[in-house]
Amino acid sequence: MRLVLALVVAIAACGGEAARSSPTASPAPQATSSAIPSIDVSDMMGAFPPTTYFVVRPGNVTALALLNHATKYTIPTEAGEAQVATATEAGRVYVLDQTREGARLRWFEIASGAERRSQLVAGANLVATGSGHGTLAFDSSNGEVFALLRQGSSMAIEEFEGFTLSPVKRRSGDLRCGERILASAGRVVLACLGEGGVVLDTAAGGGKFSAQAPLVSIAMSANGTLMAGSADGRLFRLAPGATALETIEILRGEGVRLIADGIAAQADCCFVIAAVDRVANPQITILRGGLTLVRFPESSAPSGGILVQPPFAYYAVGKEARHIDLQQGFAEVMAGFSEGVLPGAVADR
Repeated sequence: MRLVLALVVAIAACGGEAARSSPTASPAPQATSSAIPSIDVSDMMGAFPPTTYFVVRPGNVTALALLNHATKYTIPTEAGEAQVATATEAGRVYVLDQTREGARLRWFEIASGAERRSQLVAGANLVATGSGHGTLAFDSSNGEVFALLRQGSSMAIEEFEGFTLSPVKRRSGDLRCGERILASAGRVVLACLGEGGVVLDTAAGGGKFSAQAPLVSIAMSANGTLMAGSADGRLFRLAPGATALETIEILRGEGVRLIADGIAAQADCCFVIAAVDRVANPQITILRGGLTLVRFPESSAPSGGILVQPPFAYYAVGKEARHIDLQQGFAEVMAGFSEGVLPGAVADR
């Protein structure tokens, strides 16, 4: 009874409007748009950094904003499969595409998409990867850019100065195989996926390593730790200073199949592994040894691999660019297009 009386008193104190109802009552006045302050939805109250996801489409590279999924800008490309890499600290995105004259390397401001430098390698051709990355790499430890290019019947790794794009030197020439390159911590890596071979080039020397199995994916962390994987789930790690590949069998009992380009580095400590499994929706499994497994259904397996910018992994399925929360497993479509897209690069800008 006391509770009822208290409620009646409270309603009366507010003027009793909640207790009175009439079909003839006029609607409450509506606020005009000028009375509502504008809100920048791309900020999201600082919940996440303003990440940019670069997807490769026929004829352009599209920059998507994480927080409102808007298209920030597009970078026109010519024929061939464009390759993308980012230098986040410098605020640059590098794009390698094919022109009639040869392979063209350019860099643009991540914030605005403005082109700043361009370099043409006459007579050279891009090496196809089936993705928007894999044959273009940036090493933040020395500010150099590396590209795997084909000239005639042979391939070579070309090194460029990161700001001017002036040629520095040819790191490896007359290569008979090679589908992916990586660069980090002063280490340049060439991978011959079908042969399971890895060639390491450093200032202190190099080395050749064999996984004794065809590889489908390879990635390198900022400290130079290399991680590769075969389709059946075997992982191979080469830590800085190691003299042999370490075989990791942690996924062999999971019954999963690694996807092409399905390994991405997450800081110095960890790697994210993308695989196909018998699941209805994407699932996240945290494994020991700094590994995170993302299980994708066969019906929505990523094409072109995955990229990581915590707390999300970025990927593409058919005509859609997507991301997934690596902690909660929440997956979301960022944008849909009229043609197939591939993941290129990601930056926290």
